[in-house]
Amino acid sequence: MDEKVFLEEKQKLKNTVEEMEEEEKYIEKTLSSSNMSYNIEDVAKGQILQMYADKLDNIKKIKDAPYFARMDFKENDKSTEVLYLGKLSILDSKTLEPIVVDWRAPIANLYYEGKLGKASYKVLNKEIFGDIILKRQYMIEKQELKKYVDINVTGVDELLQNALEEKADDRLKNIVATIQDEQNKIIRAPMDSPLIVQGVAGSGKTTIALHRIAYLIYNYEKEFKPEEFMIIAPNKFFLNYISNILPDLGVNDVRQCTFEDFAYDVIGKKLKMPDNNEKLVMIVNNKVDDKYKDKIDIILKESKFKSSIKFKKIIDEYLKKIESQFIPKEDFCYNNYVIMNYAQINNLFINTYKIYNFKRRIFEIEKHLTFELKNKSEEIIENIKQQRSKAIQFLQGEERAETYDKFSKEIELLEKGYKKIIKKYISKIEDKNCIEYYKDFLENYLLELVDQNSDEEKSIAEYMKKSTLENLQRNETTFEDLAPLMYLQYKIIGISDKCIVKHTIIDEAQDYGEFQFDILKTILNSNSMTILGDIAQGVHSYRGIENWKSFIDVEFGNVDVTYTTLKKTYRTTKEIMDVANGVISNLPEYEKEYIVLGEPVIDRKNSIYCKQKNNIKELVESINERIEEHKKNGYKSIAIIGKDIEECKEIQKYISKLREDVKLIQAKDSEYNAGISIVPSYLAKGLEFDCVIIANANSKMYKNNSLDIKLLYVVITRAMSKLDIFYMDKISELFKNNNLIEDF
Repeated sequence: MDEKVFLEEKQKLKNTVEEMEEEEKYIEKTLSSSNMSYNIEDVAKGQILQMYADKLDNIKKIKDAPYFARMDFKENDKSTEVLYLGKLSILDSKTLEPIVVDWRAPIANLYYEGKLGKASYKVLNKEIFGDIILKRQYMIEKQELKKYVDINVTGVDELLQNALEEKADDRLKNIVATIQDEQNKIIRAPMDSPLIVQGVAGSGKTTIALHRIAYLIYNYEKEFKPEEFMIIAPNKFFLNYISNILPDLGVNDVRQCTFEDFAYDVIGKKLKMPDNNEKLVMIVNNKVDDKYKDKIDIILKESKFKSSIKFKKIIDEYLKKIESQFIPKEDFCYNNYVIMNYAQINNLFINTYKIYNFKRRIFEIEKHLTFELKNKSEEIIENIKQQRSKAIQFLQGEERAETYDKFSKEIELLEKGYKKIIKKYISKIEDKNCIEYYKDFLENYLLELVDQNSDEEKSIAEYMKKSTLENLQRNETTFEDLAPLMYLQYKIIGISDKCIVKHTIIDEAQDYGEFQFDILKTILNSNSMTILGDIAQGVHSYRGIENWKSFIDVEFGNVDVTYTTLKKTYRTTKEIMDVANGVISNLPEYEKEYIVLGEPVIDRKNSIYCKQKNNIKELVESINERIEEHKKNGYKSIAIIGKDIEECKEIQKYISKLREDVKLIQAKDSEYNAGISIVPSYLAKGLEFDCVIIANANSKMYKNNSLDIKLLYVVITRAMSKLDIFYMDKISELFKNNNLIEDF
């Protein structure tokens, strides 16, 4: 660093903080002097006050580190602009000049993708040309400048290297200061077409997804509200882990949920459902409950079939059948007067209003019947009056009065109570919820609609009918039933406005099936989706995506899809990633062709430790020793990862006698707080830890099959700095492709 430049930058930081403090005081004074009891109809005043409140909140968020970079840009034929980039933009209220420029602003793209010299950026469909004269990074902590680095001079992104040296925390961090070129392209990609990201473990997929939402909300704020964006995460535990990122980026009200939670909103009720990982656990444990004995194969085939587009098409056939029978085969009459005949009403339902769900069609038909009834009521009333005159012509006294009254009530009903006449007809149309329709489909149509030439499909359908109806009888359902239930709800009954979403980001996308994606597309009514995943981590392959090419062909057909690959991993060391790549290379060739190997950015030695132990007691004692060593070296986040929950519980039983600061993570947990955790392999996906200790990587625990290979790959790639591998008896043969493991 140049001492003179450092002092100048130090002074600039001091001045910026002072400017922000002046802004803070000005806003606080404005808010306190305003009449807070203003009339709620004074919308403009309310919006201005809210704008000030938001700005005050932003200042407080970034005051300790107002910016992370500087860029000097000279637009052609104009003077040089000196821009300081930060997490959020701050404008001077008096001059309206930027104190700090938001990292999402169009001009900031130059910092992430441009090099010194000629460059251009787009704003409002116009390209601005000029020269980048300077790109500078800062390390600022608590309003104090620690260091600056000029990029394109040193050729090294020191800020990134420093960030990678940081220890894991109990939450994911924002990466605005260290966004890399390939990450930036994903974050800033247009939102009107599908974007699919195949990213290796540690490539920053989840963080990129969250920054993409923040970017889209900033740049499309006039077209979309934050609540119209949704991120779907694998579980509540993971949602808690990522919970602080969007608020930290100044974004609130984005829907962050699991697929199950969104399904409950669509269906309109919460359903009783076993853990999403139940089937995976069955396979992992290599055993099943008595009621599922010898049925694991058909259970998995059923899951695959329920998650397929083929199953959705079968439900479409069911919908056609019930659509043709939906309207009762009778005319809409009043006494002997035909207001509309069945054929006319059925034509309205099937053709005229076919763009709507069934319930909305009935609503439109109700309006149509009202119009027709009112239109013909004058003629009918005149006929009733004539009938009344004839009927009372020769009657006297009370009998005459009663007869007159009877006909008069008919006239009154037509004039004032016509809604009752229509409701009576509409009430003959069946009114069922989506679960009742699903039962009807399974019980009366499924076996008829499956491929009669496929014995396997027929046997899957027979098992599906029996098992699913039994579950529904107990008011239970499974993860794979959610998509068909949502689809029936959407097509027949309709969904609440709160379920209308304009853009969805799906993380860990490889774990969802075709039908799950299709229902999201259907509800979105567009292809505006960001899909992120890693085929190498596809542990739910019995229902999920096996390769992106087939997925794109099935889901998006002729739509232009942006597909991109992230190969660099910013999480694990080269040594650890080499072990992980060695493990995943055990996959059979037909699977391996779709796998992308990680290219580590961090090259740190002595990150692997591998030891054999004779028994569980000796193993746990050694794990405890390693924990103590890691803690002495300043590591805060340590995970002992077992293959399944049974192994994790056994480890907890032994280690709890040696220490009290270990938490067992289970599927029902929704909070993650760093420290020392014992985690089943399938719940560790998406998380990262300073140190990972594989409890028992022996040949019995991790066999040479696709699921075990992927699970072991997931476990290894959770480690940022240290990977400890313990095993009893013989180490798994899955490590044979790596010379860092002593036994091989």
